[in-house]
Amino acid sequence: MRIMIVDDHEIVREGLKVSLSADSRFEVVAESGSGQEALRAVRQTLPDIALVDLRLPDMRGEDLTRELTRDFPSTSVIILTTYLSEETVRGALAAGAVGYVTKAAGLPELVATIERVMDGTNEVGAMAGPQIVRQLHAVVSSRTKEATPTPQQERVLELAAQGFTNREIGSRLFISESTVRFHVQKLKTKFAARTKTELIAKAIRTGFIAPAGEAGIPSLSK
Repeated sequence: MRIMIVDDHEIVREGLKVSLSADSRFEVVAESGSGQEALRAVRQTLPDIALVDLRLPDMRGEDLTRELTRDFPSTSVIILTTYLSEETVRGALAAGAVGYVTKAAGLPELVATIERVMDGTNEVGAMAGPQIVRQLHAVVSSRTKEATPTPQQERVLELAAQGFTNREIGSRLFISESTVRFHVQKLKTKFAARTKTELIAKAIRTGFIAPAGEAGIPSLSK
């Protein structure tokens, strides 16, 4: 199985190359740090599988996936990404990707996905939604298992995502503004965020809360 790795981090490419090459079934025939470089490499090497990061310096992984699957139908695209969200994964699948794996999932999950593609048993389409939701929740659980947000912290996060200030959140929840700040700081620690904006972005990106505008207002994903 001939594999191309597309990721803008050299250390990620090198790590994947070493790990995959240890399996005699796999041969890494190309590695690229950008979308345009990947398009040039695929013409020269014609890989069976392209592992594509969604975030590239010169183009979206979704757009690269669309070009690869359109111009090189014999190359199957598997999305390999750090930031997993239902919207981005659905977009990549719609563009023609046959699977997706988070970098946090580890090598065994990546190899299992490649094996399913090799065997023709990889399931996307109708099952993509539930699979994405399960994986999103798995990511959230792994990041918060040692410090799960309390119900009040969940309510604070919901209101913060709706744009309310700390004072307004305190008024709505009948707690002091300093208590709101305390909860926000705890949430920043749990989500490894430096600012409230980054906290909300990470909570949305990991599927913990829905983006504003979906189903009216953001709500926690249970």
